[in-house]
Amino acid sequence: MITRHHISLACGGMLILYLPLISGNLFLLPVVGGGVCVGAVLPDIQMKRPRQFNALSPAWLMIQVFKRTVLRLYISLCGRILGQEPESEDKRLTHSLPGLFFLTGFITSCMFLIMGLFPFSPELHYVRVFSAGIIVGLLFHFLEDLCTKKGLCLMYPFNETCRIAGSIRPCNREDLRIRHFHILTGVAIAAMLLLYSTGLCPEDLKWPVSIGTLAVCTVMMLHDAEVRMTTSSRGDQQRT
Repeated sequence: MITRHHISLACGGMLILYLPLISGNLFLLPVVGGGVCVGAVLPDIQMKRPRQFNALSPAWLMIQVFKRTVLRLYISLCGRILGQEPESEDKRLTHSLPGLFFLTGFITSCMFLIMGLFPFSPELHYVRVFSAGIIVGLLFHFLEDLCTKKGLCLMYPFNETCRIAGSIRPCNREDLRIRHFHILTGVAIAAMLLLYSTGLCPEDLKWPVSIGTLAVCTVMMLHDAEVRMTTSSRGDQQRT
């Protein structure tokens, strides 16, 4: 999906998931929201530089820093295992399960390192929430791209034939399914806000309700996108 779809759908999913947490402390909203936005755009290493400074320029700059630091570390690790380094501009590096596991592991390790260096800092809670937001954003990005025609090469760079994809072309304006996903997310958020604000949902059930609602929305999205796993020829997804 394109960047604005990634950000909007990830933020909607974040609200569904984190409503019980945010409702208790509104100051956490920009923290977790910022983390989710970072995670939602970080895997798009193929993102082109905007012709002029706009809202996407900070995202492009962040991706450039990411490519020169964390991504290089991942490429070096893959090279040691495979004996040959994959191309640094191949977006399959960050659109695969190995890439997802590496990024989540790296973020988690950094979080624990900060917690170890500053064990008594009161700001650590916000660090944990922000880090969790990045990981959630990465997961949303992964799920959203499953729905697209280009899909994901699941085990790249260790295997280039296992592919999972849907039937959505994000730039096709005649396909209204992405718009329907936004409507579905908005309706779910409104329903949960009504449920929580009226007190109809007991406090100890708020998290299960949020998780269940997000799971239902995700399953409906994947079903409507006709997501299927296939076996493709080697390299079919190169730079798609």
